[in-house]
Amino acid sequence: MFKHLLLPLDGTAMAERVIPVARGLAQASDARITLLHVIERSAPKEKHGQAHLQSKDSAEAYLRGLVAREFSSLPKVDWHVHDEAARNLAESLALQARETQPDLVVMCAHGNQWLKWRLRGNLAQRILYALKNRSPSKTRVPVLLVQPDERGQVDYPFHHILVPMDGADEHEEGLQPAAQLALQLKIPMLLFTAIPPADALRGEDSATAAMLPRATEEVLRLAEQEAARHLTVHVRELQGMGVSVSGRVMRADPAEGVLATAREMHSDLIVLGTHALSATQAFWSASMTPQILHQARASFLLAPGEGDPLLPLPAE
Repeated sequence: MFKHLLLPLDGTAMAERVIPVARGLAQASDARITLLHVIERSAPKEKHGQAHLQSKDSAEAYLRGLVAREFSSLPKVDWHVHDEAARNLAESLALQARETQPDLVVMCAHGNQWLKWRLRGNLAQRILYALKNRSPSKTRVPVLLVQPDERGQVDYPFHHILVPMDGADEHEEGLQPAAQLALQLKIPMLLFTAIPPADALRGEDSATAAMLPRATEEVLRLAEQEAARHLTVHVRELQGMGVSVSGRVMRADPAEGVLATAREMHSDLIVLGTHALSATQAFWSASMTPQILHQARASFLLAPGEGDPLLPLPAE
């Protein structure tokens, strides 16, 4: 179970929409919550139409008031204002995580525009990498990215978890945190793999499919069978842990298959690995994750895979 949640807040009502999620998770597992505000250099006077917290005193007063107003029923809530010089938000958050050692970061996606440039600009991935680099045990801390709907409301409690899988064990780090959430919240999850039809293949695979259509179809048929066996193994393991879980393999473009399945199953939480390329490159394309992030009406659990390299932290 998740026992320590780190909740970054920027002082705006938009960011506070994540509070019911963090509070619900804490109540379900008796977890501790640490509220975090990072003082930004040369911060604007306003953010999302509200006065921006520009001093340590104002930030501390804000967090104290938030604890009293929103978390009075929880005994394990503390807060911290990070005002030390740091290169960027991800670096500041990771420095604080090194001290507090959370096992889950819960943060809010600030609407469609935020998703378009922030995620494409790898803010969430910078945080994942920074957490990894700064953690004393080099652990990989997942990020729960909560996305409000068109009305600005957050769908919580979650009702269904969708876990896209690409057939590579080293890229399936999201299974463990997804299973933890499924157990804590007592909700079902679906493990899903899409095997693309021949006409959806890209690059070298597309050229091979054009020259050797029968051989390509046989390779994809075998891949479909192997994917089904692979999911069965994981389903049985998770069922042994008490998780309500099933598996599905579909012939479809991977991103389109994930989006269609999420709509069908009413999945309000999708688990995404930050590195999703299988050894055969037959399952996922490099553009799949951004496409799902931008189009799915769901929140996301971002989990760094074991195969992710430790890159130098990029600048904001």
